[in-house]
Amino acid sequence: MPNSPTSNVDKQRWMSKVPDIDRLKLTDLIWPGTHNSGMDKKARNYEVVLGNWTTCQNDSFAWQLANGARAFDLRLGYRAGSPLGTFYFHHNGYQSLRVLGELIDAVNDFLDRNPDEFIILDFHQLRDGNRYFDFAQFNDLLTQSLGARAISPEDEDKTLGELKAASSKKRVIIAASGSVELDIDVFWIRVPHHWSGTRLTDISELRTHIVRTLETPRRDDYFWSLTATSYSFLGGPVDIKQHINEWFHSSLDWVTRCSIISTDFFDESEIVGYCWVANSMKAAPRVS
Repeated sequence: MPNSPTSNVDKQRWMSKVPDIDRLKLTDLIWPGTHNSGMDKKARNYEVVLGNWTTCQNDSFAWQLANGARAFDLRLGYRAGSPLGTFYFHHNGYQSLRVLGELIDAVNDFLDRNPDEFIILDFHQLRDGNRYFDFAQFNDLLTQSLGARAISPEDEDKTLGELKAASSKKRVIIAASGSVELDIDVFWIRVPHHWSGTRLTDISELRTHIVRTLETPRRDDYFWSLTATSYSFLGGPVDIKQHINEWFHSSLDWVTRCSIISTDFFDESEIVGYCWVANSMKAAPRVS
């Protein structure tokens, strides 16, 4: 496999460094994503034994952003309180003690420093089992804290250049569903996830899943997420960075056929750099 051409990519602002990216629409982009973004090893209640099964990233939201992640797979639960409850992140019921306010602060701080990067907040699950979820409070919190940065679903056909010209702040896609209490001017429809369908997936099964997913015809005008993760019965998440680097290398065509590529411990692979190359290829003017 050829050496990676991505060693010098500025992961803090890699989108800003893609030549001619302003020609592309949001749904044209290839997004490096983090699977179960709210479950990381630096959370206060991380335990090695249990965390080996429930933890999917190495560090916090702010760290993930700084290292190039731009699409976040988020599973949120709600704990009632007075006067307001708490929204916490979880993985199949196991809580990380990361809360929604940490994500909001990380996004705001990051975009203050990097105003031309774009972010997808994919709230894939708004509930923890059968526990009550306060959609109204969730809606109010997101619209008040990130509303000024939220790109309206009505702007889905605009290019990045048009979005930048229209606003210096609107850089966040917030996707969620499940309640009429979510503001339709702020929230995009839920991002469909394509995963293997089984909790235990070995590397061969994962490759078959990816091939099958990429061979399935689909429109190119919406976001979708490819879950590229492998789990074993004894060890939990499998170290597949070598396979990610092989399968999504910029010299091949898998990466350019994706929308969001969601991986565990994303920073251990070259996926951010490969997305930078793939987006540069997509944005390049065609020579007639």
